Amino acid sequence: MTNREAGERLVREARRIFKRELQAAWAERDFNLVVRRAQEVVELSLKGALRILGVDFPKVHDVAPVFVEQVRRKRGQISEEILIEIQRISSWLSEARAPAFYLERIYGEADARRALSEAEFILNEIQKAFAIEE
Repeated sequence: MTNREAGERLVREARRIFKRELQAAWAERDFNLVVRRAQEVVELSLKGALRILGVDFPKVHDVAPVFVEQVRRKRGQISEEILIEIQRISSWLSEARAPAFYLERIYGEADARRALSEAEFILNEIQKAFAIEE
């Protein structure tokens, strides 16, 4: 399997989680699960993109700093404005992941709506930048 194929597989898994699990959690108003699944979508999307770029990604939840560095170095097709947003979103969701998972914080509808929207933003940007079809 090539890096491209492995990366696309990760991004497609992110899309599957978004459609089946994240949106189901939203419909059930399980806002903590929405935050957790949104973080997964972002992590898998970015790790898929790194794999496509031929970069071994660290085994951490927030790989946005590595992703942004690699895209800047390779002069990718993602604008600086979007890279800054990707880094902000990934950082926020990575920090929110554990408190959401262990119910140390109860997330509300506004947090969940933001998590869902921002995960979809990153997923869409990665699919567009790397020409990944659904």
